[in-house]
Amino acid sequence: MNKLIIADPSECIGCHVCEIACVVAHNHQRWPQSTREFVPRIRVLNDAKNSIAVTCRHCNNAPCITSCPVDALRFVSATVQLDQTRCIGCKSCIVACPFGAIDMVPAVDSDIALAQKCDMCQTINADQPACVTHCPTQALRIVDEQSLLTLRQERQQRTVNRNFRQLEKQPRRKQILNKPLRKGAQKVSAQQRIQHFAEIYIALNQQQASYESSRCLYCAQKASCNLTCPLHNHIPDFIQLASEGNIIAAAELCHQSSSLPEICGRVCPQERLCEGACTMKQHGGSVAIGNLERYITDTALAQGWQPNLSQVSQRSERVAIIGSGPAGLGCADILARAGVKADVYERHPEIGGLLTFGIPPFKLDKQLLSSRREIFSTMGIQFHLNCEIGQDIAFSTLANNYDAIFLGIGTYGLMNIGLENEHASGVIQALDFLTASTRRVMGLKDDPRYPWCDVTGKNIVVLGGGDTAMDCLRTAVRLSAASVTCAYRRDEASMPGSKKEVINAREEGVEFLFNVSPQQIILDDTGQVSAVRLTRVQLGEPGNDGRRRPQLIAGSEFELAVDVLIIAFGFQPHDMPWLRGHNIKLDDWGLLQTGGQGRLLTQTSNDKVFAGGDAVHGADLVVTAMAAGRQAAWDILNLFDRKTSNGQ
Repeated sequence: MNKLIIADPSECIGCHVCEIACVVAHNHQRWPQSTREFVPRIRVLNDAKNSIAVTCRHCNNAPCITSCPVDALRFVSATVQLDQTRCIGCKSCIVACPFGAIDMVPAVDSDIALAQKCDMCQTINADQPACVTHCPTQALRIVDEQSLLTLRQERQQRTVNRNFRQLEKQPRRKQILNKPLRKGAQKVSAQQRIQHFAEIYIALNQQQASYESSRCLYCAQKASCNLTCPLHNHIPDFIQLASEGNIIAAAELCHQSSSLPEICGRVCPQERLCEGACTMKQHGGSVAIGNLERYITDTALAQGWQPNLSQVSQRSERVAIIGSGPAGLGCADILARAGVKADVYERHPEIGGLLTFGIPPFKLDKQLLSSRREIFSTMGIQFHLNCEIGQDIAFSTLANNYDAIFLGIGTYGLMNIGLENEHASGVIQALDFLTASTRRVMGLKDDPRYPWCDVTGKNIVVLGGGDTAMDCLRTAVRLSAASVTCAYRRDEASMPGSKKEVINAREEGVEFLFNVSPQQIILDDTGQVSAVRLTRVQLGEPGNDGRRRPQLIAGSEFELAVDVLIIAFGFQPHDMPWLRGHNIKLDDWGLLQTGGQGRLLTQTSNDKVFAGGDAVHGADLVVTAMAAGRQAAWDILNLFDRKTSNGQ
């Protein structure tokens, strides 16, 4: 008889732990490096109320076996096993499988797709399938001839005894999901918070943190929350430690995978990442992971926590890091912990890059970056602030004096609107506006590169619908603008930024105009912007990116009076003339090219130079940039170790 895995739908909580356990087990217990590599051999299917795991039934007389023309599928040890080396990618098995349990996955060294299916973890020599081992509700179990016989005999005996009630049981699912509703961090009222630039979310206290951490199911050590985190933070474990009151241990765990946990806890879009994948999302609300990460780190730092590098042996290599944003800081952190001397070059007077000067203080207290700089400095990282590469120091000097260079330079190029008069007086770019405002809040002198714009008593219109647009809108409110309006060319559901930022902006008095497209910037007699002409749009068919394209509605034009027009269309790569002549290739968009044949993942076309973050992948999240910087550090260490082993 065949052996198979069956799922009890009454016990399945839809946590996807079985999928994750499967992928990790077949990847040498490592997280997959990309979503492309996440192809589980068991799938969790969901409808509005229920979930069920589906995998290969290892059928007797399996149709996939008989359909395979190259004998790649065979019945071995009561299971259907696939020899992928024989597979030719013909897909006959997929057509034949009545349960849809076979996938096609990219081959390692070619463009061909090969079949993949459940192997009952026999190919990795596990005692039992990883999905069965890690299922938190025991909804999965292995069924063979003996277990079926036992089950049949038990039920026959109950029938004889007319003891049908024993067949009824309280599902573990119901017990596990019996958790209180999410509360999360409270906000300062809108009326109060628009009077200042302090953070609007009130930190959790010990009681609140205990409440929120008690809601975590601890689905597994490797769960959906840390799968979807680009850093793969140890979320279930640090929440468990917090619930036990072991804050220092929780902070240590946070710092194992993140270089800036107190910052990510504040600015990460958790609703799109860890909290969006939380099993509790549909059962009273996701666990407040971001709030807990902030609580753990803030509390530990207040208690005097410092990284302990006393056991680290210092190495001889030196690395120059250009840029102190999340990518650069992530790289420096890993290198310092490995004993490598890291020098960070930053053109601004404080570390952080856009963390400091692009994110307003009401979202991220700038003192956090100053405190973090002190921690990094005690780790041996040296910061060269107000130092512009190509102006204050030549790139060639760094290339000659360091064993490796990391480029964590971000994307500071401004996206233009493409209309006449977009450079007129009163039309400004989002980054210039935010940087100038933040510098004043921090008590820094005005910088002519980011001219101050007084919006007091003026009508402000912001074009764009992302987080940067929300930052500009909410900053203008705090700077006492008479009116603040967001004009966005799609509907609210299509806005690319965080939904909670839209809610916050609306609470603070921002007006929203959806489905409108700017057509003309109108100036008065002095050359100052006075209005923007907008046309209403309707959403048409999706484009290549899957988003529906706005189509202009004829005859729907109207003018909107404006004193200051802020363009918040995002960022693109900026010019880096100091890189020229150093054999560092860019793609057609101006992004740095890394990896490829014979190269490490973050290594550029110059063997000595590595890169990561927005400058490589385009404008993205703080957490993805940090992950790239940390990966670059590991690649640099790999390079150094290779040279050492080769006697160089």
